[in-house]
Amino acid sequence: MSRTPTTWRSGLSLTLRLVLPLGALVLLSTIFLVSRSVDPSQAVALANLDIEELTREPRIGTARFATVTTDGTAIAIDASTVRSPANPQPGDPVQLMLENPDGTAEFSVDGIVAFRSAHGHLDQMANLLTMTGAVELEDENGYVVTMPMLQAFLDRSRIEGTGGVFGHGPPGEISAQSLTVTPLESGEGGYMLDFTGDVRLLYIPAD
Repeated sequence: MSRTPTTWRSGLSLTLRLVLPLGALVLLSTIFLVSRSVDPSQAVALANLDIEELTREPRIGTARFATVTTDGTAIAIDASTVRSPANPQPGDPVQLMLENPDGTAEFSVDGIVAFRSAHGHLDQMANLLTMTGAVELEDENGYVVTMPMLQAFLDRSRIEGTGGVFGHGPPGEISAQSLTVTPLESGEGGYMLDFTGDVRLLYIPAD
C-alpha cells in the first residue's frame, strides 16, 4: 500500500527531529580534518619530500578544519600544509602546525570575517588557533587590517589581534594596538570590530 502525503511528511518530520539534534552535537564537539583529493600537478613537489623528515614530523597537504562554537559561529580553516610535532602519541591532544592558513568565521544570523597568514598553530587543549606572520583580517563591510598575531578561539565566538593593527575601512585609514571581534551584545546576530589602545583614524572623505 502506498503512503499518503500526510503519512510521508510525518515520517520525514520524525526522522529529522532525531537526526538533526545528533548532527548538531557532533558539530559542536568535534573539529573535523578533511584531506582534499591529490592534485596530479603536485606529484613532482610531493616526490621531493624528505621521507626521513616525514617520518619524524608526519604531515599532510591541503587540508580543511571546521567547527561550530558553543554560541553558534561557524569557523573553517584551510591550510596548504599541516604537520604534527615529532613522535605524536595516540591520545595526545592535537597540536598542529599550519602553513598558509586561510580561515573564515561566520557569525550566527549575519556577518563573515576572513583571516589569513603565513603560519598558524592549532591547539586542541586550549581550543585556540594562533596565526602569525603578517596576518590579514578582512570583513564584509570593507575593513582590511594587518597585525603580527591573531588568535581565534574555537569554543566561543572571539577573535583577538595584537601587536599593532594597521589598515583601512569605510571611514579611512586606522591604527590601534589591538583588535577584537565578538558577537553583538543584542543577541540578534552579527559582530562588532573593536579597536583598542592608541586608536587613530585618518578620515578620508568619499569622492
